[in-house]
Amino acid sequence: MTKDFANRGQSAKPAKKRSRPSPRKRTAKATPTRGKKTASFHGPSFSSGAIFGAVLVLLAAYLPEWLETPPGSKEQVATDAPAAPSVTFEFPDILKDREIQVDTSPYQTESSKPSDTPRSYKVQAASFRDRGEADELRANLLLSNLPATVVVSDGDTGRWFRVTLGPFDRRVDANRALTKLRERGISGIVLINND
Repeated sequence: MTKDFANRGQSAKPAKKRSRPSPRKRTAKATPTRGKKTASFHGPSFSSGAIFGAVLVLLAAYLPEWLETPPGSKEQVATDAPAAPSVTFEFPDILKDREIQVDTSPYQTESSKPSDTPRSYKVQAASFRDRGEADELRANLLLSNLPATVVVSDGDTGRWFRVTLGPFDRRVDANRALTKLRERGISGIVLINND
């Protein structure tokens, strides 16, 4: 017999005897039968469902027409009001015999514009106050096979050392150099020279 050690200091009570569980009633389990079809096609159910669906579709299609008031009834005569004035558009008649002058110069390509001076493009990679930083960036760009130069410019804010790429004859080449700069994490700008 087992002892209960949790209640050592208390007086021991006799353990209750368990009553024997009642025998369970055995229920018959449903076993699948072999050879019988569990789901079969039932013709009358299918045909009645198809007929019911067709009737619903026809009702949905023609019911609004059947519910309208018959012609000549009092309700319809009362709703017949004078027709709304028709809308007329005068704009086509006004412009029919006129010619409109449009300035197309902003939409012309560069090749169609006459240019007296040849253009060249440069890409400015960065601008520094210190000559050493500019030379360091120029060296890195030269190692990356980009034609970099340092240009010194004096302005109102002092002396600047600009690292530029180029000159390029075509805008496409300048854009390619700009893309290579952006791949290296340098955001540059395209400069147009009219020399």
